Amino acid sequence: MVDNKKALTRDVIDRLLVAKDLLERIRFVPAARPDRLTLARHVLAAHDAAELALAGIARYLGRLPSSPKTFLMDYFPEIRKEHDQEEVPGRDYFAQLNQVRIGIKHQGIFPDLQQWGRCGEKVYEYVSTWCQRYLGISLDDLDESALLAEPVVKQLFDAARGALRREDYRGVLESLALAMEALFQGNQALRNLVVGQPRAEDAVKLSAFGVHANDFLALQEFLPHVHDGKVRWKQDKYGHPANWTRDAAEFCLRTFVHSALRIQDAEWIPGAIEFDWVYEHKITAKENGVEIKRQGFLGKGEIVVRTLHKGESIRGQVSRNLSDAIMSIMAGSEHKPVLSILIFDEPGISGEVDATKVDVKCVPKDDLFVREHFPDLPELDYDS
Repeated sequence: MVDNKKALTRDVIDRLLVAKDLLERIRFVPAARPDRLTLARHVLAAHDAAELALAGIARYLGRLPSSPKTFLMDYFPEIRKEHDQEEVPGRDYFAQLNQVRIGIKHQGIFPDLQQWGRCGEKVYEYVSTWCQRYLGISLDDLDESALLAEPVVKQLFDAARGALRREDYRGVLESLALAMEALFQGNQALRNLVVGQPRAEDAVKLSAFGVHANDFLALQEFLPHVHDGKVRWKQDKYGHPANWTRDAAEFCLRTFVHSALRIQDAEWIPGAIEFDWVYEHKITAKENGVEIKRQGFLGKGEIVVRTLHKGESIRGQVSRNLSDAIMSIMAGSEHKPVLSILIFDEPGISGEVDATKVDVKCVPKDDLFVREHFPDLPELDYDS
C-alpha cells in the first residue's frame, strides 16, 4: 500500500512532469489519420514517457532494478512486489509497445495506425492509474507549471494563481496576459503572436506543437490586450465582468500552462513578410500642377489636398480605386485611371490622383525593422 505520509521527492516529480508533458503533446492528434512518421514519433514518445513514469514510481517505492542498464520492461517485476497478487496495470500492452519501438528503432518497421493511432491517450490512462495506485496522486492535478522555463513567465503565472486564491478573477486574466506577452516576446518564433487576439491562423500554427486549437482561441478571447507592458480591456468585446468568473479563470490557468509548455521551446522558422511591413510607395509628379483631390463634405464637390510640382515626390500607400477599376473595364482605353493615395507625409490625409500624371515606385520603408533586417531591399516598379 502507498504510504501517504511519504513525500514525493523533486526528482520523482520532475520525471512525472516530463512524462506528462510528453504525453500531453500526443494525446490529441490534430489529424484524423497521422502519417506514418508522425505515428512513429508518437510511439517513441509514449514509450519514453512510460519509462520515465515507471522510473519515478520505482524510485519512490524503493523498487529500482539492480541492473546498471535498465529498460522499460525491467520496472514491472520490481514494482509488482508492492502488490504480489496483482500485476502492474498495462504490462502486456507495454510489452507490445516495447516491441513496436524496437521495430522502429532497429528494423525500420513502422507501426500500424489502427492499433497504435491512440497510443498517447492510452499510455496517459495507464500512467494515471499507476500514479493513483502507487503514489496516491492524480496525474491530472500534478503541477506542470514547474516546467515553465522562463522565470518571468513562471512568476507571472504564480501571480495569476495567487489572484485566483483571492477570488480576483480579473487579476488572474491580467497576470496571464502579461505572462503570455513575456512568453511571446521571449522567443523569436512566437513574435508574430498577439495577446488577446483569437486568430484562427495562430491556433492552426500552434496545433502542430500539440496545443489544443479551440482551447487556445478561447483563452485568447478571455485575455486582455497588452501594450507597452500594460493590459488594456476592450469593454465592447469580451472585457467585462460577465467573463471574470472562477470557471473562466481556472480554464485559462490550465490552458495557459498546457499551451506554454508546448511552445516555449518552439524553434524559429522563416515566414513570409507582408509587403506593407517593408515597403511603401513613392509618388512622383510627371508634370507641374498635379492635384491630389478628395470628395468634399457630404459628397459636395472636390477639395484639392495637395498639389505637386514636376519631380516632386511624396510617400504613402497607393491602391487602385475599386470603382475606377470597374469603369476602366467598361470604358476600355478611353477611361483615365485613378489611384487612391493615403499620404504618409501628412498623416490622416488621403485623396485620388490621375494615374497618368504620376510615377509610382515601391521603396523600402525607412524604419528600424527594415534597416536592421532588410537593409538591401531594392526599389520596385509599382504593380498596379
